[in-house]
Amino acid sequence: MMANRFVVCAAGVVLLSALLFSSTGCSYMQKRGNDALDFMEFGITVSKKPQLSLYAGFVNVVSLGYSNVDGTLLGIAHRDAGALPMRHKAGGILLKGSEQLGYEDVDWEDPNSPEPWQVGIIPVVKGTSIPKHELLNCPKLLHLGWVGITLNCHFAELADFFLGWTTLDIMGDDGGGESMTADAADEQ
Repeated sequence: MMANRFVVCAAGVVLLSALLFSSTGCSYMQKRGNDALDFMEFGITVSKKPQLSLYAGFVNVVSLGYSNVDGTLLGIAHRDAGALPMRHKAGGILLKGSEQLGYEDVDWEDPNSPEPWQVGIIPVVKGTSIPKHELLNCPKLLHLGWVGITLNCHFAELADFFLGWTTLDIMGDDGGGESMTADAADEQ
């Protein structure tokens, strides 16, 4: 009797899961995959000439160190994987700093590409503008000479990943569904 109840419950769960995934289509799972790729950047950095990066930031509030590296990231960043061109320029002394972290979209002729942003307690309190994707990021950059490592977690993107399973899109990067971002509110 107990085995029959378990089989019926298990069949019900399988049927409901199949209905859920078939009704949402492939785009739902693709969006969850994209959200998963958004919250981490990591890999090995290489450069053609010796450069230096000893930098750590914490959720755009604390910033410490220096980074000045134009090179290639062998890893994952901005929904892409492989050998990605990258620029890491950052500097900070606890309460105030700036970051300029870019992959693939860097215009090598323009030293301000991508557009740098201010971090630290002082700029955050003043209401400085930080790119949406870089909200609550925690870059850890180490590059000595020609080789280094990068690890960057985007905690706002992590929240977007988990809330995305409910179809909420707090970062506004799914191209549909309900969004809780200020940009989406302005559009309405």
